[in-house]
Amino acid sequence: MSTISTIGFDADDTLWESEVFFGEVEKKFSDLINSYGVEADIGKELYETEKRNLPKLGYGVKSFTISMVESAHHLTQGNISSGDMIEIVQWGKELLHHPVKLLSGVLDVMSELQSRFTIYVITKGDPFHQQQKFNDSGLSTFVTDIEILQEKDNEAYRKILASIGVAPEQFLMVGNSIRSDILPVIEIGSHAVHIPHETTWQYETEHAGTSGDTYTILESIRGLPEFLASFDS
Repeated sequence: MSTISTIGFDADDTLWESEVFFGEVEKKFSDLINSYGVEADIGKELYETEKRNLPKLGYGVKSFTISMVESAHHLTQGNISSGDMIEIVQWGKELLHHPVKLLSGVLDVMSELQSRFTIYVITKGDPFHQQQKFNDSGLSTFVTDIEILQEKDNEAYRKILASIGVAPEQFLMVGNSIRSDILPVIEIGSHAVHIPHETTWQYETEHAGTSGDTYTILESIRGLPEFLASFDS
């Protein structure tokens, strides 16, 4: 078994809170649309709109906000007021400026691992917003670089490893998303650690359980140093 030399960390809901804030906005959105007497499944409509928009709009707050506006118009049959539309946009702006809240144990683990491993943050979403959150996180001291991808698939991971000169078997990805952080990494012959988060977006959990027992699950990032020690031994 090859020794791990390089670790990639997902960002949202692995290093800092993210989906919980989206959930708060989605609750306000549902309450607003319900006030128009809408009987449809608002959450389902919004989610399906988000998925349709992903190929052109990508991931992140801006895509989410546009999907809310589009869903609001459709669900209310165009009867939503301009004032309420402006409020939806304002919710999106507030998401863009939400303070970065690191998850428990992140700073301690990063500090412990930085002397033994090369560390990258590998995320997806809006480049400007993700870079802003990374800058605000205070984690740059521990991280060699951040990679912000349009999609996290096996080809994207292959390109990253080729660009930094790391063999797949020497790379470990750590994240909360089965779809983005685990399955594509396993497919290219690398290692993966899944750290579930209670508010992971539905889209990122749709393929859970499809790869057998080929990855490790930890309850918290605090268990990562012990895992790495046992892996090396």
